[in-house]
Amino acid sequence: MRAGTTGQNRDHALSEVIGFVLLLALVVAAVSLWTIYIVPVNGREAEIVQMNSVKDRFTDYKFTLDSLWINNQSGVTTSTSFNLGTGQGVTEAGGLFLPLLNPIPSSAVLSVKDDGDRLVVNSSTLPEGKVFNLSVLEYQSGNNYWVQQRYYYQTGGVFLKQDNGSICRISPSFTLARTSSGTSEFASVTLIPIQVLGGSSIGGKGPVRVDSQLRTPVKLATQEQNSYVSIRVDVADKPTALMWMNVLNETRVRGGITSGSWYSFSVTENPVTKRGTAFMNITGPSVSGSTQDIIFTLQSVDYAVTINNIASGIT
Repeated sequence: MRAGTTGQNRDHALSEVIGFVLLLALVVAAVSLWTIYIVPVNGREAEIVQMNSVKDRFTDYKFTLDSLWINNQSGVTTSTSFNLGTGQGVTEAGGLFLPLLNPIPSSAVLSVKDDGDRLVVNSSTLPEGKVFNLSVLEYQSGNNYWVQQRYYYQTGGVFLKQDNGSICRISPSFTLARTSSGTSEFASVTLIPIQVLGGSSIGGKGPVRVDSQLRTPVKLATQEQNSYVSIRVDVADKPTALMWMNVLNETRVRGGITSGSWYSFSVTENPVTKRGTAFMNITGPSVSGSTQDIIFTLQSVDYAVTINNIASGIT
């Protein structure tokens, strides 16, 4: 009788162990499926939302800087905040499985730097040319589930670069337009190169602040008559040069300069350095190219830009 009871107890204990092991296996399987399928989806969605937010911040930044120089607010400093990655600088709760059930927070690097890109402007009244540094305010993502993206502000425009190429989100402050006075036609060329001056960088997670102070704009040419105006953009590679060529052509078409006799353009690549160059020469309606039928305005706008940490956790 006792032997039978002992055997029953042993079987009961063994069944409890087997049940616990099966339950543990089920939990592990569920956690594994969650981490393999659900966590990447949630992480990707969070990073897409974050990058859309970055795009909006750069849009706000561009229009804020434009409002300063348009209203001639020299010496005025404006501040714009950016969040680096999806972590937002907040410490997440711990636990045995909790870190596995949440996506790994992404990070980012925000920088003000000079990558060596240059804008060179020549005209019949400025034959020696004027060179502008196309320095950038750049957000480089450190995504874990979504494609890496580089948003940057350059000479008044907003651009996006990723593995499959570069696009212009918002055009810089360039105008190439067809205009007339009476029976005479002219080409109107207005260029406002905007330079962001500084050399700082912050990486990681959490909020940062970008302070931008407008320096006194310099008018290099104001409604001057010229026989030609040429624009050359020297950048890191040929694909980026092709993007800039698209920017110039879209600006030209938008302004009504569609006749091939009014302009010429080219995109080249240095065979040694592999740097790319986009070039456009505006000659206006004159067939000979020697008539002063281009109204040219060139104004240089500079901002002193710094990047600062924003203390988090302060209430």
